[in-house]
Amino acid sequence: MRTLALLLGMKAACILLVSSLSGTGAVNNSGRWWGIVNVASSANLLTNSKNVQLVLDPSLGHLNRRQRRLIRQNPGILHAIAAGLHTAIKECKWQFRNRRWNCPTTHSPAIFGKIVNRGCRETAFVFAITSAGVTHAVARSCSEGAIESCTCDYRRRGPGGPDWHWGGCSDNVDFGRMFSREFVDSSERGRDLRYLINLHNNEAGRMTVSSEMRQECKCHGMSGSCTVRTCWMRLPSFHAVGDFLKDRFDGASRVVYANQGSNRASHRADPSHLEPENPSHKPPSSRDLVYFEKSPNFCTYHGKTGTHGTSGRTCNSSSPALDGCELLCCGRGFQTQTEKVTERCHCTFHWCCHVSCLNCTSTQTLHQCL
Repeated sequence: MRTLALLLGMKAACILLVSSLSGTGAVNNSGRWWGIVNVASSANLLTNSKNVQLVLDPSLGHLNRRQRRLIRQNPGILHAIAAGLHTAIKECKWQFRNRRWNCPTTHSPAIFGKIVNRGCRETAFVFAITSAGVTHAVARSCSEGAIESCTCDYRRRGPGGPDWHWGGCSDNVDFGRMFSREFVDSSERGRDLRYLINLHNNEAGRMTVSSEMRQECKCHGMSGSCTVRTCWMRLPSFHAVGDFLKDRFDGASRVVYANQGSNRASHRADPSHLEPENPSHKPPSSRDLVYFEKSPNFCTYHGKTGTHGTSGRTCNSSSPALDGCELLCCGRGFQTQTEKVTERCHCTFHWCCHVSCLNCTSTQTLHQCL
């Protein structure tokens, strides 16, 4: 019996390894919910008797049963999810605007393309930034009263220091994290390395939003004096979240599955199940991004990997950095063209109420990768 158990354990470990390295096996539904960003319009929403928008038409099929139930239980939250996803996509494009992979998106349900099916750094960032986007938007919507099932975080009350006290309306980041964990993570299926990594990066995005919360205060007192302050906790700007996650992207850890006596991954992304591929590197923290395969070079179009290439991208001919023509164009060279651009300039406000401007024409030089 002991020999049989050992053989079964070795077989399960081999299946886990092959699945995690090849990325093949069960259909990958990770991030399928991202497709709602293209359909979350008034024409695709159900309303209740109070005209409160509840849920996407289930026939659209972008959400699983659990996600649809969460939206029905939290009226108003669908707008926050869609807004958070829009913000995440915008921030992703900004952070990678000068890289070979510039966070391309499509209007199909597979918003980020085939990069989602890989296990590289870029995949890690996509999962982290979208999870952070939902957390951030839901937390802010709670404090704005846009979601029926949550409000401001009023747990901080009373004196906080000698000259200030807790009050006001703190952003409800705990509800945002909880909902994001239930909603976003429910799209993950399996017990392999990819499953663990996706959950870990989802949680890294949420942790970043939570850890970057900042205290804001308002002064009270006679004649503008600040004898007493009322303080509350405020979400960071999402651009600050993007900056932090981009730093984590640059220092992401390549990991392998640590078999600690069990051949099944835990239900949550437990960092103890992930260990660095290089034993001399420190284990990833809960806010680190992790991946398990090398990134493509993203230089040329490749249908199988879904890379678009850099041909036609605008580059900086004088920069030695990643946005420079040498690196961005992958050594293929670039072409230069000039164009005349007319813009409004020297605008003057006239009382009341008229603004007059001149038209200024300038010549701009553009460099594009071959």
